[in-house]
Amino acid sequence: MSGLRSAARVIGWAGLTAAGALHAIWASGSTWPERNAKRLGEAVVGSSKELPDAQSTWVVAGTALAGGAVAAGALGEGRAVVGLRRLAGTAMLARAAFGGEAALQLLGRPAPGARFQDLDRRYYRPLFGVIGAALLIGAKKKPKQRADSLDS
Repeated sequence: MSGLRSAARVIGWAGLTAAGALHAIWASGSTWPERNAKRLGEAVVGSSKELPDAQSTWVVAGTALAGGAVAAGALGEGRAVVGLRRLAGTAMLARAAFGGEAALQLLGRPAPGARFQDLDRRYYRPLFGVIGAALLIGAKKKPKQRADSLDS
């Protein structure tokens, strides 16, 4: 595996696994790294009024953790797995390009406040972009060796 592809797989694995772990922390009732649910809501869903329920947050956690395993290569290099990596990478890049406000609208959430918009612009969008690019680079199949290069 090429060095760039290996690094991309590590970045994709680390990003998705960290996101999954963070969602698991929230699903279990913690508001870390914020001091209360109001601040957490403002930071992660754009509103202090309504946080997603624990069940939905566990689904996101599980999906991100499974995605981290797939990004790392845990399920091999079959066509379907490579397709999943590409789909996830494309989705992450779309999230980076269109932003959190569009994502929240797609999920039927209220328009986000200024704090979320600032965090999205400064941190969330770039992180989604890096993880998305890493997933796409990590999805590249290993180049086939040419027969004449094997004879050397």
